[in-house]
Amino acid sequence: MIGEALLTHLSCMGTLCSEDAAAVRLLKGEVRTIRRHGDIYSSGDIPRFAVIVLKGYLCRYATSAKGTRQIHGFYMPTEAPSLEALDLDYFDDDLGALVSSVVGLVSHANLFRLMEERPGVATLIRRAGVLQGSMYRQWLKRNSIQSAYASMAHLFCETYVRANAAGLTTNGSCHLPVTQENLGEALGLTAVHVNRTLQLLRQIGLVELKLGQLFINDFGELAKLGEFDPHYLHLKRGAGSSNQQGASGEASSRACLEKPIVGYTGVKASADAA
Repeated sequence: MIGEALLTHLSCMGTLCSEDAAAVRLLKGEVRTIRRHGDIYSSGDIPRFAVIVLKGYLCRYATSAKGTRQIHGFYMPTEAPSLEALDLDYFDDDLGALVSSVVGLVSHANLFRLMEERPGVATLIRRAGVLQGSMYRQWLKRNSIQSAYASMAHLFCETYVRANAAGLTTNGSCHLPVTQENLGEALGLTAVHVNRTLQLLRQIGLVELKLGQLFINDFGELAKLGEFDPHYLHLKRGAGSSNQQGASGEASSRACLEKPIVGYTGVKASADAA
């Protein structure tokens, strides 16, 4: 179960030969249930294991001296939020569960052994860690210079694209079990501002967030509003993958998707529209 989840995550970023894929599937670790709001690690902890999300939803965050929390990453099933810690002496943020979640914990010793035996796997694991920085840069830009409406639209687009690449979307929707408080912590908005922004996006018919599920009615218009260009995710399959780059026209871009996105018209088209 742990190996299969990690294989799904790595396959979003590159291709593994059959022997490498089989080796990842055999990866073992500890399966642990984390209660809602429980932490898996805290800032200052020594990294000894990698975390793979099996069920639920996690977030990485930092807390100020006054207790204000800033979320700088949401993580869905199959994702591995702490792979860059393979090269760190200690964690510099906290990782917790937004809802009751199940995670796989793989010791760094096991991962290093796999990476030594399988260089192709090592390349994708390192890439997964590096890409965290790419995502952080986009979150910083989004929260610093975009309006609340554009910022929320961008977050919803990113969430859907990542879920689509991992095979976790159904009929234009994906799981997003966050509260308005969580959205405020991720976007730097007050609860009132979050509520007002959600209402507007719903009123103009772009999205709806209810009962932990995100419904996207028109991805193209949402991406235009959020100035969303998925290049920074560096996906190799699913929405925004490299096999779509340069595609123009809805038919050609949708043909490249494993699971079509409503209103998605390809990387070039979305970039031009923005």
